[in-house]
Amino acid sequence: MWTTVGNYRLLQNLPFLKMSTLPLLSPAKLAPTSHKPRNPSTKRTQLIQTLKNPTFEPLKDRLIRLSNVGQIQEAISVLDVMTQQHQLTPDLTTFSVLLKSCIRTRNFELGKLVHSKLNQSGIKLDAIVLNSLISLYSKCGDWVTAKTIFDSMGDDRLRDLVSWSAMISCFAHNGFELQALLTFIEMLRHGEAPNQFCFSAAIQACCNGENAWIGEVIFGFAIKTGYFESHVCVGCALLDLFSKGFHDLESAKKVFDKMSERNSVTWTLLITRYAQMGHHEDAIHLFSSMLSSGFMPDRFTLSSVVSACAELGFVSIGQQLHSWVIKSDLCSDVYIGCSLVDMYAKCATTEPMKDATKVFERMPNHNVMSWTAIITGYAQSGGLDTAAIQLYKNMITQGHVFPNHFTFSSLLKASGNLSNLEIGKQIHTHTVKSGLASVNCVGNSLITMYARSGIMEDAQKAFEVVLEKNLISYNAIVDGYVKNTDSHEAFKMFNQIEETKGTEAVDSFTFASLLSAAASLGALGKGEEMHARLIKSGFDSNQRVCNALISMYSRCGDIEAASRVFSKMEERNVISWTSIITGFAKHGFARNALEKFDEMVKAGVKPNEVTYVSVLSACSHVGMVDEGLKHFDSMYHEHKINPKMEHYACVVDLLGRSGFLEKALDFIKSMPFKADALVWRTLLAACQVHGDAKLGKLAAKMITEQDPDDPSAYILLSNLYASKGEWDSVVKIRKTMKERNLMKEAGCSWIEAENQSHKFYVGDTCHPRAHEIYKELDELVMEIKKLGYVPDTGFVLHELDEKEKEGYLVQHSEKIAVAFGLISSTSKTKPIRVLKNLRVCGDCHTAMKYISVARGREIVVRDSNRFHHFKNGSCSCNDYW
Repeated sequence: MWTTVGNYRLLQNLPFLKMSTLPLLSPAKLAPTSHKPRNPSTKRTQLIQTLKNPTFEPLKDRLIRLSNVGQIQEAISVLDVMTQQHQLTPDLTTFSVLLKSCIRTRNFELGKLVHSKLNQSGIKLDAIVLNSLISLYSKCGDWVTAKTIFDSMGDDRLRDLVSWSAMISCFAHNGFELQALLTFIEMLRHGEAPNQFCFSAAIQACCNGENAWIGEVIFGFAIKTGYFESHVCVGCALLDLFSKGFHDLESAKKVFDKMSERNSVTWTLLITRYAQMGHHEDAIHLFSSMLSSGFMPDRFTLSSVVSACAELGFVSIGQQLHSWVIKSDLCSDVYIGCSLVDMYAKCATTEPMKDATKVFERMPNHNVMSWTAIITGYAQSGGLDTAAIQLYKNMITQGHVFPNHFTFSSLLKASGNLSNLEIGKQIHTHTVKSGLASVNCVGNSLITMYARSGIMEDAQKAFEVVLEKNLISYNAIVDGYVKNTDSHEAFKMFNQIEETKGTEAVDSFTFASLLSAAASLGALGKGEEMHARLIKSGFDSNQRVCNALISMYSRCGDIEAASRVFSKMEERNVISWTSIITGFAKHGFARNALEKFDEMVKAGVKPNEVTYVSVLSACSHVGMVDEGLKHFDSMYHEHKINPKMEHYACVVDLLGRSGFLEKALDFIKSMPFKADALVWRTLLAACQVHGDAKLGKLAAKMITEQDPDDPSAYILLSNLYASKGEWDSVVKIRKTMKERNLMKEAGCSWIEAENQSHKFYVGDTCHPRAHEIYKELDELVMEIKKLGYVPDTGFVLHELDEKEKEGYLVQHSEKIAVAFGLISSTSKTKPIRVLKNLRVCGDCHTAMKYISVARGREIVVRDSNRFHHFKNGSCSCNDYW
């Protein structure tokens, strides 16, 4: 067994204790509390007279009885009777009992009143009373007064082991972990051997990532001195050390298993930590073991297990626990009530929030926690955001309860869901007035709300106001820029984060957002850079990141790299499978997509609605009509997925691309609900491809009836008439668009070179290398004409002569981008990757095939619908797009 001095020397050698020479925290100057009577002889005489008074003992006994049953006010009234009516001086035992009762019942203000009466009495205080006073001020958060009392006790005169334990605990529970550890060392220096309470308090000070390793040393100390196995409080502190400090539930469970004594508190603590760290099913199993071991749960146990059921969607178990709550007469408990509200909100099936509202309304008393629970439930239930805002109004006007930071966080989420910026700004004003706008959970919600409204300037301001930015803050602002198609700013923000906070400010969500940013830019180089960084950070096996990598590589045109990432994944979820199926579908590899779909089903992963959109799109891109219709029918019959509008649009596209326009129209008429503009727009696009002006006119009419301000309907119909040479109709449509102030989206193409994105429009001459680009373009056209290329002027939808049309075709943005790629590419083996915001032009499609032969380069073009891989004079789409 270690000696106290030996332990002190061992701990003193730890690096963190280089600071142990620093003085203990100096409290603000307070009026010193006197513990000496003004006239000792007079007080001693009064005390002797008091003890001889026949009324003293009965009053003292009554006071102690009232204190023991928690009737503090009444006990203090008896104290006043003793001092004022009978002129008696209570002894230290009386005050000690009163103080301990105040601490036990958490009546801290009354405890301070007892302290003031104690000072007025002039009695000389002993260690027991002084220790109680330290505990009192510690528990009410007034560490300054607690430290003053501790210092007044002198080094050895009055301080004992309880004093040191109380002071260590005070620092540990008031956020001064290092000071708690230094006090622990100071205690050892004074020759005190720690007991279970000292060990417990010191270990609690280590329950964070920074000090956890020190906790392991103290753990060894506790084992050597025999306190680990013999005292429950040490075991509980160790459970927190491993779960909160190391995030190691396995070691926490080992500690629990080795504890010689367990009670309801230890079981509850372990269950709670499992639930808090996301191991909800294990928490429920532990609860079952707790019951089997003969321990009864309390309100904290039940609250944690109900919360675990909420996260898992185990409504049946949750309802059984609700019955237990009712039988145990715990319905009035706010903690359990909030957990039940949350559980019913998350597990609602037919009528969202119905049962949660019933629980809320039956709660006898409401506080900020219960109001926040019901508001959060409505905000997270989908479509009930207006009700969440109304509940907030009721909370203030009817409940007279003021919101906290969690309330505001949920309200801002509801505002974002409603896309109601006006309400969001009003709530923002409330957060500022409440002084909570700088709290991270409120600030993070503000960032997200403004980002969803597209106002990144205000989102940036909200980000800057947050005092203690956390991972969620950084992810929210980065993701905001990504979602608002400002990927360059997202990467700029990421670089700032790395410079100021380092890699600890980045997690899987950050990398997923940045990979999405790279994908939206088509910036393969940037995506590969992120891939390298996340490997260094140890996120290469993270499922979320791998899913984002698959999406990034496939969207940037490198489906082979996407496939490699997928094949290396150890655990795949529905998003993983859907991402690779979508990638193959967009690249026109329908067979690969359908093979992956079959593998997914065989692996026991249930496809979702998005999976089926990708499967149907894969069939559509290659004209596999029968296969596509078979999969559409299997959605409900095999997987109980009701087809939605986008699935019907996929089938219309499937039939329309294949030339079955009348069948597509009949399919639309057979839909169980009214076709929206998306479905009719799909049919109109097919009519343009196949030149069916009559049906195209019908589709355009249906689109404009539903969405009169949709320019795509007018543009597609105008292009259809132009392809047929019906220029009068074209002029008429363009005049209508001008009158309605409808603008056609300008076609543009962009390409990445040397980690920078270069964008081009039709006839663009703004690029610094424009002269070189057009020189290369002229040479290309001459070369491919020798190979058999003939410009198809039918794709020039303007009334010009043939020579002008041919010149116009040369200046298309995708041709300019390819020419730039050829003159700027350092590697002659890598594909040239071009992205276009609209459907690739038919003439450009033909030209790309010839260019791939003329220059011996693979060209990958991503347009608004799919990818085209041009290699050796052919395209992966087989001219079917």
